[in-house]
Amino acid sequence: MRRCIILLTVFSWVLAISAQENSREKTAKGSYTYEIPKNMSYEQACQVVLIKAQNDAIAEAFGLSVSDENNIFISNINGKSSTDFHSATRGSVRGVWLADKKPAQYEKFLQDNRDWVKVTVEGKVREIVSAGIDFEVAPIRYMADKELATDVFKNNDNFFLYFKSPVDGYLTVFLFDIQAGQAFCLLPYQDVGTGSYPIKFNEEYYFFSPDHAKADDGKVDELVLTCTEGKPEEYNQLFIIFSPNKFAKKMSTIGEKQLTDDLVIPSSLEYEDFNKWLMKCQQKDEEMEVRRIPIKITHN
Repeated sequence: MRRCIILLTVFSWVLAISAQENSREKTAKGSYTYEIPKNMSYEQACQVVLIKAQNDAIAEAFGLSVSDENNIFISNINGKSSTDFHSATRGSVRGVWLADKKPAQYEKFLQDNRDWVKVTVEGKVREIVSAGIDFEVAPIRYMADKELATDVFKNNDNFFLYFKSPVDGYLTVFLFDIQAGQAFCLLPYQDVGTGSYPIKFNEEYYFFSPDHAKADDGKVDELVLTCTEGKPEEYNQLFIIFSPNKFAKKMSTIGEKQLTDDLVIPSSLEYEDFNKWLMKCQQKDEEMEVRRIPIKITHN
């Protein structure tokens, strides 16, 4: 009898732990309506309103909110000034948007002679109870120098990425092409036979620069960003995925390269498939950090 009581106690404890873990993950829905500023394109406004809707959904799910990082870029070229506004989620310690369960639904409308956009989202979210890993990351143009960090690029600009972490870990980088609806793997490099790039703590990395390559990097992919012909500007999104634990990528039907029985490096994934893979990775690894960085490419 005593043994049965002990077993029941252990079983109840396991169930309680499981229920506690599950309670940190929920399906959340949210919507947000945003007035499009005169100096902002519709595509750019969609990025801003998407993050705000996701933040509201997380706050509704857990009674907590995540923080927005709003960046204003002012440039002066040939005497002409312009202002760009970008919104991103950075360093959240309250909650995380794991992945979309349904594609975001956008609605553009005119009210009081002003342009508005409304987005409705539904996705899997998880409450975060720790501060996470405060790594440094920045996209760069022209040359591999973190002082030249920016998220605004011109057509045919070289692209570099700065990264530094306070802990050892593994890094993977994807670029989501909004127009194509595809998430393209940028890192690890194409000729590297691993699912993620190993990172040493407190070491500075300048990716996509042969001059800053590490001994084991092999052939470094050099990247150039382009804007679609006939369009004045377009917007993409970087997904910076970092974890102290090793992880592998999902099988892809496009440009796949078999490495082992359970690891395939995809050159690209449909955005819906990418979201599913990312959600599974974050569900298995609560130490995984995902940072999204919107970038703008112009013809001017």
